Amino acid sequence: MLMFMIICLGLCMGSFVHVAYCRYLPTLTPCQYLYHISVYRSACPHCHHRLNAWQLVPVVAWLILKGRCHYCKAKISCRYLIVELFVAALFAIIYFDKGINFQSCILMLLGCYFLLLAFIDFKYYLLPDLFTQPLMWIGIMLAYFNITNIELADALLGIFLGYLLLKIPATLFYLISKKEGLGGGDIKLLAALGAWLPYTLLPLLLFFSSLLGIMYYLFLRYALNQNITKIIPFGPFLLISGYVLYYYC
Repeated sequence: MLMFMIICLGLCMGSFVHVAYCRYLPTLTPCQYLYHISVYRSACPHCHHRLNAWQLVPVVAWLILKGRCHYCKAKISCRYLIVELFVAALFAIIYFDKGINFQSCILMLLGCYFLLLAFIDFKYYLLPDLFTQPLMWIGIMLAYFNITNIELADALLGIFLGYLLLKIPATLFYLISKKEGLGGGDIKLLAALGAWLPYTLLPLLLFFSSLLGIMYYLFLRYALNQNITKIIPFGPFLLISGYVLYYYC
């Protein structure tokens, strides 16, 4: 029964993550965004007809409707289903491995938070302060109350080191090429992750993130035969590496 409840919670959280991603716009203020994800009722993205309660049930509604809107019969992206199942699977893995405790709850919430932030960066090439700043301050607060394995002094040092690890090469690249090679959001994100991880792991985090970024580029360039002429978001690879390191540290 508990396992069933964990999976259902994961499905609901996955649905919320996707809604929060779809309703984000860079032009929205933080208050407007919070209003959009907490007050607005869900509607079909095609005909904009408001959905009934049964049409909001994760996975089940998508299967009953056969991936199409109940009203206009427009196709509903399978991304809804994939995100819900992914988060449910993540919650199940955390439960099997860690059980139910405060640490497992943090891992579940961070997984949802990181997934949302990765989606936004992939779409808009943007890591908003609305997400990176709370991540840093919550890490500091947890360290202050000795809730995580990081002491407050180490968390502050991790923030400082994380900022410098990307700020220095980004500044040098700009001075040499007169071009922006790295967004400010990536720098702030690594600084925020420094509040959650031992500062000694930050160089390893940066190495794995860079490796994932290179693999992603090679996959697009040679496996999918895409001519890469635009920038590649670095935030998702920082988030993946940071989450894995936090999970095992």
